Amino acid sequence: MNHAINNLIKKVLAARSSTVDLYTPIFGLVPKVAPYIESRLFGPLLRRMIMIEPDEARFTQGYILNLNEDITDNAQGVVLPIEMIKQVIKDAPYRMAMDRCLCRVAHDCKDYPHDIGCIFIGEGARVAVENGIARELTLEESLAYVDRAAQLGLIGHALWVEFESYVWGIKDEDVHRCLDICFCCPCCCTAFNLLRNSNYKKLTTRFRSIGWKASCDEAACSTCLQCVKKCPVSAISCRGDRVVIDEEACLGCGICAVSCPNDAIRLSLKNPLKGGIKDYFAQGGLTLDV
Repeated sequence: MNHAINNLIKKVLAARSSTVDLYTPIFGLVPKVAPYIESRLFGPLLRRMIMIEPDEARFTQGYILNLNEDITDNAQGVVLPIEMIKQVIKDAPYRMAMDRCLCRVAHDCKDYPHDIGCIFIGEGARVAVENGIARELTLEESLAYVDRAAQLGLIGHALWVEFESYVWGIKDEDVHRCLDICFCCPCCCTAFNLLRNSNYKKLTTRFRSIGWKASCDEAACSTCLQCVKKCPVSAISCRGDRVVIDEEACLGCGICAVSCPNDAIRLSLKNPLKGGIKDYFAQGGLTLDV
């Protein structure tokens, strides 16, 4: 589609302070439509609507970054995920935040506060401030925002979602200059709901761990099943008297470890890290340049 026409569509559709509430139900619909993403009849249309197909033309993806340092087995000299988030924020030319999470508002979350939303970094995000649905942040405010998310037990999630450029009104030429740092709860996150409620395997190639995986110390485990209940993507199960973690499905979010009363679960780095968060999105052309 011609960029000028596409940008006009985005301008018309973009959420504003007076209309943002109209978009909230979209985030609540995800669990209901997710099972149909793989269907022969509705699947192709749904996958195009949320812009994850065709594969060769779409770069929507997300990487999970645990914010809790205490549950991570640190390899010497390895930068922790929370520090990776803070570094990309420090390097960004522009920062803004939404002071409510549309996912938690849509699901009326009872376990986590609604008033901590996403941080958007990069000049491409400036339009959301201009439309009155977000506010610009100083560097100090941004870092404090991350620390608060960590204290609340939320999960860091670096996201580049093409569909959202229509919600926020980000121009085609600015999509590569905007990255979403989301602070997700395991119950309401749209990406987690897609993964949890759909068996469409290609989704797992778009939402991944940056390298950490959970493992369980059987000797310390009491089989209380808190980890099974909390895992946002159902990667943990109980087989007999053993807790089993599907390492391939595990996103390394750390919710299982935080929830474990016996400190039986830890996160370990299984794959080498890239230089920084931007490097994980390089295939799609993300630069965050001014």
